[in-house]
Amino acid sequence: MPQHRNTLRYGSLLAEGIVHKELDWNVAGVYDIQTLAESMEQKAKGGVFAQLMIVKPVKATVSPHYRVCLHDSEILSFVEKNSQVDMLSFITFIMTHELVHIHRFATGKADFYGAPGEEEVVVDTLTRLFLAKNPVTGLKKVLAVLDNMEAAPLYNEHIVNNQGRFIRAYL
Repeated sequence: MPQHRNTLRYGSLLAEGIVHKELDWNVAGVYDIQTLAESMEQKAKGGVFAQLMIVKPVKATVSPHYRVCLHDSEILSFVEKNSQVDMLSFITFIMTHELVHIHRFATGKADFYGAPGEEEVVVDTLTRLFLAKNPVTGLKKVLAVLDNMEAAPLYNEHIVNNQGRFIRAYL
Protein backbone atom coordinates (compact mmCIF):
# COMPACT_ATOMS: atom_id res chain seq x y z
CA MET A 1 0.00 0.00 0.00
CA PRO A 2 1.27 3.49 -0.71
CA GLN A 3 1.23 4.47 2.99
CA HIS A 4 3.64 1.60 3.73
CA ARG A 5 6.32 2.56 1.17
CA ASN A 6 8.36 4.63 3.65
CA THR A 7 8.22 1.82 6.20
CA LEU A 8 9.45 -0.60 3.53
CA ARG A 9 12.30 1.74 2.55
CA TYR A 10 13.38 2.34 6.14
CA GLY A 11 13.12 -1.34 7.13
CA SER A 12 15.15 -2.30 4.06
CA LEU A 13 17.82 0.26 4.91
CA LEU A 14 18.02 -1.07 8.47
CA ALA A 15 18.34 -4.63 7.14
CA GLU A 16 21.03 -3.57 4.63
CA GLY A 17 23.02 -1.93 7.42
CA ILE A 18 22.80 -5.01 9.62
CA VAL A 19 23.83 -7.39 6.83
CA HIS A 20 26.66 -5.06 5.78
CA LYS A 21 27.96 -4.84 9.34
CA GLU A 22 27.68 -8.55 10.16
CA LEU A 23 28.84 -10.01 6.84
CA ASP A 24 31.08 -7.18 5.62
CA TRP A 25 29.16 -7.27 2.36
CA ASN A 26 27.62 -4.41 0.42
CA VAL A 27 24.18 -5.24 -1.02
CA ALA A 28 23.91 -2.10 -3.15
CA GLY A 29 22.72 -2.92 -6.66
CA VAL A 30 22.40 -6.65 -5.95
CA TYR A 31 18.64 -6.74 -5.40
CA ASP A 32 15.35 -4.94 -5.81
CA ILE A 33 11.99 -5.23 -4.11
CA GLN A 34 8.59 -5.83 -5.59
CA THR A 35 5.28 -6.62 -3.97
CA LEU A 36 3.11 -9.52 -5.02
CA ALA A 37 0.50 -6.97 -6.11
CA GLU A 38 3.09 -5.49 -8.53
CA SER A 39 4.43 -8.82 -9.77
CA MET A 40 3.15 -10.49 -12.89
CA GLU A 41 5.35 -13.57 -12.34
CA GLN A 42 4.59 -14.72 -8.79
CA LYS A 43 1.52 -16.42 -7.38
CA ALA A 44 0.40 -16.07 -3.77
CA LYS A 45 1.47 -18.80 -1.35
CA GLY A 46 -0.28 -18.99 2.00
CA GLY A 47 1.89 -18.32 5.03
CA VAL A 48 4.79 -16.97 2.95
CA PHE A 49 5.88 -13.39 3.59
CA ALA A 50 8.44 -13.11 0.78
CA GLN A 51 9.91 -15.03 -2.12
CA LEU A 52 13.31 -14.60 -3.64
CA MET A 53 13.81 -14.72 -7.41
CA ILE A 54 16.84 -14.51 -9.67
CA VAL A 55 16.56 -12.01 -12.50
CA LYS A 56 18.79 -13.40 -15.23
CA PRO A 57 21.23 -10.79 -16.58
CA VAL A 58 21.11 -9.93 -20.28
CA LYS A 59 24.87 -10.46 -20.58
CA ALA A 60 26.32 -13.74 -19.34
CA THR A 61 29.30 -11.90 -17.79
CA VAL A 62 27.11 -9.88 -15.43
CA SER A 63 26.33 -11.25 -11.96
CA PRO A 64 22.73 -12.28 -11.34
CA HIS A 65 20.34 -9.79 -9.82
CA TYR A 66 17.93 -10.85 -7.07
CA ARG A 67 14.36 -9.74 -6.54
CA VAL A 68 12.59 -9.89 -3.21
CA CYS A 69 8.88 -10.33 -3.87
CA LEU A 70 6.97 -9.33 -0.74
CA HIS A 71 3.60 -10.98 -0.23
CA ASP A 72 1.91 -7.79 0.82
CA SER A 73 -1.46 -9.34 1.68
CA GLU A 74 0.20 -11.93 3.98
CA ILE A 75 2.32 -9.25 5.67
CA LEU A 76 -0.64 -6.92 6.20
CA SER A 77 -2.81 -9.75 7.46
CA PHE A 78 -0.10 -10.86 9.91
CA VAL A 79 0.32 -7.33 11.32
CA GLU A 80 -3.47 -6.82 11.56
CA LYS A 81 -3.96 -10.14 13.40
CA ASN A 82 -1.06 -9.47 15.77
CA SER A 83 -1.54 -5.94 17.05
CA GLN A 84 1.59 -6.16 19.23
CA VAL A 85 3.72 -6.40 16.05
CA ASP A 86 4.68 -3.16 14.33
CA MET A 87 5.19 -3.03 10.57
CA LEU A 88 8.73 -1.59 10.69
CA SER A 89 10.12 -4.33 12.94
CA PHE A 90 8.41 -7.03 10.88
CA ILE A 91 9.68 -5.63 7.55
CA THR A 92 13.19 -5.34 9.01
CA PHE A 93 13.04 -9.00 10.06
CA ILE A 94 11.77 -10.13 6.64
CA MET A 95 14.32 -8.07 4.71
CA THR A 96 17.25 -9.13 6.92
CA HIS A 97 16.24 -12.75 6.32
CA GLU A 98 16.04 -12.24 2.53
CA LEU A 99 19.34 -10.32 2.38
CA VAL A 100 21.11 -13.12 4.27
CA HIS A 101 19.76 -15.52 1.63
CA ILE A 102 21.02 -13.25 -1.15
CA HIS A 103 24.46 -13.05 0.45
CA ARG A 104 24.67 -16.83 0.75
CA PHE A 105 23.58 -17.36 -2.86
CA ALA A 106 25.74 -14.59 -4.31
CA THR A 107 28.87 -15.77 -2.48
CA GLY A 108 28.38 -19.46 -3.26
CA LYS A 109 27.68 -20.51 0.34
CA ALA A 110 24.31 -21.88 -0.76
CA ASP A 111 22.75 -23.05 -4.01
CA PHE A 112 19.73 -21.04 -5.12
CA TYR A 113 18.32 -24.16 -6.78
CA GLY A 114 19.18 -26.51 -3.90
CA ALA A 115 16.82 -28.00 -1.34
CA PRO A 116 15.37 -25.17 0.76
CA GLY A 117 14.96 -27.03 4.07
CA GLU A 118 18.41 -26.71 5.63
CA GLU A 119 19.00 -23.34 3.98
CA GLU A 120 15.95 -21.90 5.74
CA VAL A 121 17.22 -23.13 9.12
CA VAL A 122 20.67 -21.63 8.50
CA VAL A 123 19.27 -18.30 7.33
CA ASP A 124 16.71 -18.09 10.14
CA THR A 125 19.42 -18.75 12.72
CA LEU A 126 21.78 -16.16 11.22
CA THR A 127 18.95 -13.63 10.91
CA ARG A 128 18.07 -14.02 14.59
CA LEU A 129 21.71 -13.74 15.65
CA PHE A 130 22.33 -10.64 13.55
CA LEU A 131 19.18 -8.97 14.84
CA ALA A 132 20.08 -9.87 18.43
CA LYS A 133 23.42 -8.12 17.94
CA ASN A 134 21.71 -5.12 16.30
CA PRO A 135 18.48 -4.69 18.24
CA VAL A 136 15.46 -3.22 16.52
CA THR A 137 12.67 -1.85 18.71
CA GLY A 138 9.74 -4.25 18.56
CA LEU A 139 11.72 -7.23 17.27
CA LYS A 140 11.20 -9.31 20.42
CA LYS A 141 7.46 -9.09 19.85
CA VAL A 142 7.86 -10.19 16.21
CA LEU A 143 9.96 -13.18 17.24
CA ALA A 144 7.58 -14.12 20.07
CA VAL A 145 4.61 -14.22 17.67
CA LEU A 146 6.57 -16.13 15.00
CA ASP A 147 7.85 -18.61 17.59
CA ASN A 148 4.27 -19.27 18.73
CA MET A 149 3.41 -20.14 15.13
CA GLU A 150 6.46 -22.37 14.60
CA ALA A 151 9.33 -23.26 16.92
CA ALA A 152 12.57 -21.37 16.39
CA PRO A 153 15.44 -23.42 14.96
CA LEU A 154 17.74 -25.05 17.46
CA TYR A 155 21.24 -23.67 17.93
CA ASN A 156 23.70 -25.37 15.62
CA GLU A 157 27.43 -24.65 15.95
CA HIS A 158 27.97 -25.38 12.24
CA ILE A 159 25.60 -22.57 11.31
CA VAL A 160 27.28 -19.89 13.38
CA ASN A 161 30.84 -20.86 12.46
CA ASN A 162 31.60 -18.75 9.42
CA GLN A 163 34.96 -19.96 8.11
CA GLY A 164 36.50 -20.03 11.58
CA ARG A 165 34.92 -16.71 12.58
CA PHE A 166 32.28 -17.42 15.20
CA ILE A 167 29.34 -15.09 15.45
CA ARG A 168 28.69 -14.20 19.07
CA ALA A 169 25.35 -12.98 20.30
CA TYR A 170 23.45 -13.11 23.54
CA LEU A 171 19.88 -14.30 22.99
